[in-house]
Amino acid sequence: MICSAVPPTYSRVRGVVLALALLLATAACTGDPDPDRSAPSSSATTTPRTPTTQPSRQPASAPFRVRVTRVSGTLGNQARSTVARNVGRVLSAYVDAAFLRGPYPRSDFAGSFATFTPGAARTARRDQALLTNQRLGPSTESVRAVRRAAYLSVLAPYKVAAGITANIDLDLLVERSAGPPERVRVNGRLLLTRDRDGGWTIFGYDVSRSDTPARSGS
Repeated sequence: MICSAVPPTYSRVRGVVLALALLLATAACTGDPDPDRSAPSSSATTTPRTPTTQPSRQPASAPFRVRVTRVSGTLGNQARSTVARNVGRVLSAYVDAAFLRGPYPRSDFAGSFATFTPGAARTARRDQALLTNQRLGPSTESVRAVRRAAYLSVLAPYKVAAGITANIDLDLLVERSAGPPERVRVNGRLLLTRDRDGGWTIFGYDVSRSDTPARSGS
């Protein structure tokens, strides 16, 4: 595991990665717990631009676009839409807590991993400098997502989504009270499996990150 937080940073971190057998073991689960019959037969979903609970000084972020792009097995259009919507909520909760949600300035990011499994959350808390805005938090005034996207590869061996790899693409602009703005880019994989309630939880990650000074007009 490589961790570096010296600006500008170019870092990569691998978290808990379980065997494919874990995903296959969940394949007997029932269908997605949120079967929305009125949902369009599409594999894409978009989250709101910003939570209504965010402080007013936080700038509006780009919507979080989540799309099912690959399925190993069989998954209908309706099920793809439901998976994209429900996984989008999990990913958005993580990104909001780790980066976008204030109030800023702040230095406490320990609660950023509520949508992770207990084991993955313990590992992720050791990687906060890479998985959250911890390094810049004390001097941050606001964070805006210039781009938020996730492309989902779904394992569905029995016509039911059992495991997901979310390839994330985050481009964040951090405005600071001390020092120039920084562009934070986070790319890589978040691995999700079913939780005990039939929802989704993050059990592993393989993520790279770069922090660079933002160019004027970004």
